[in-house]
Amino acid sequence: MADECLEFRKIESRCSELREWIQHKAPQCLTDQKHLEEGSQERGYWAHGYLSALQDIVRLFSQESIADERYGTGEKYAA
Repeated sequence: MADECLEFRKIESRCSELREWIQHKAPQCLTDQKHLEEGSQERGYWAHGYLSALQDIVRLFSQESIADERYGTGEKYAA
């Protein structure tokens, strides 16, 4: 459980860093919403970033699943 809290805090911290970066370096992203325009380059970049984030989450959950199986902390070991 402590590891999960640490990972969650890392994700929250990264979100805060990205929000601050966007506000300072690319505030127009908050109003323009060009990623919603079909066929735009911005939409491609947005999709790529979203895919990368999803892959990171899958990787994180996969590591937890492997650890659960290895150390007997997963549900399949519950009585």
